[in-house]
Amino acid sequence: MRTRATIRRDILIYTAVWTALGLFSFAEWLANVAGQTVHRPWTWAFGSIMLDYYTTGIATPIYVWLVRRFPFVAPRIGRTVLVYLVVMAACVALKWVIEVPLQNALFHRNWTFVFVLLNDSFGVVLSQLIFIVLLIAIEWYRAARQAEVRASSLAAQLSSAQLEALRSQLDPHFLFNTLNGISALMHRDVRAADTMLSRLSDMLRLTLDSTSAQEVPLRAELETTRLYLDIMDARFGDRLSWSFDVGDALLDERVPSFLLQPLVENVVRHGVHESSLRTTIRVSAEAAGDALVLRIADDGRGLPPDAGLIEGIGLRNTRRRLAELYGAAARLEVTNRDGGGTAVIVSIPRRVGLVAT
Repeated sequence: MRTRATIRRDILIYTAVWTALGLFSFAEWLANVAGQTVHRPWTWAFGSIMLDYYTTGIATPIYVWLVRRFPFVAPRIGRTVLVYLVVMAACVALKWVIEVPLQNALFHRNWTFVFVLLNDSFGVVLSQLIFIVLLIAIEWYRAARQAEVRASSLAAQLSSAQLEALRSQLDPHFLFNTLNGISALMHRDVRAADTMLSRLSDMLRLTLDSTSAQEVPLRAELETTRLYLDIMDARFGDRLSWSFDVGDALLDERVPSFLLQPLVENVVRHGVHESSLRTTIRVSAEAAGDALVLRIADDGRGLPPDAGLIEGIGLRNTRRRLAELYGAAARLEVTNRDGGGTAVIVSIPRRVGLVAT
């Protein structure tokens, strides 16, 4: 969002540009009349030339809108050029409508609208082109800087997500309960205890070996989540059950890395951990047009009916990261289910086979 300070800065910059162009033109006039007898003082020429450039620059907001609204990108370059020509022609007419009466009144010209439109419009168009090319260069630089900042922000958020996932997995309470469950199984079912120890090892390895890619296939994200839920099975036993409902056709969809496991962990922490009842968690995915909808539903006690949702660090970071990756095309909702429990719904654009780094 543009602030007043930004708007004032842009006005000063654009005014300085038109002033510089006018001064250059005035310097050229001085060079041309050097050694010649002129019938007008230099102040007259200076005022007339500066008025000429300032009335050209009066359409600057239109040029800025034009460059930002119609960038030169394929396959619409032809249409974009046509739009530029039409707008530039309208700005030339606007300039002369404003300048002609001012030049006649202030500098005693004897101009008519038709005369200047036919005889002096080439220089105006040239000035427009120079300024528009400058604006395009500025916008390209600004877009490159924004992409650089965005990439840096996403990398920092991914690193934070990785560290948070590792932190939760290395949390002493988490390890204590997991190892305690494994220890208890050793006396009853050695094979099950060995399986749980293997799941813990696999989960830590996946976290440590994860790449810096912002997006991963859905199958990889489900594998990390499955390993976490396997470990939770050892901790909660019959109090927890879970299932995945994801069709094979969606397994190659790209999703943000470390998206599902923190959301499932949030359900376990606030649903299963704080309840003595059996809780079922269901992770599902479906394609809805151009969107991929991920849903994590449970049948626990749900959100307090009279209190708003207080988002923790995990949910806030997830929401911010989705906004960075997909903008307004992403959605994250946490709601109560009609049949009891909560549902976390994430909607993102479908990106099959694409990798964001």
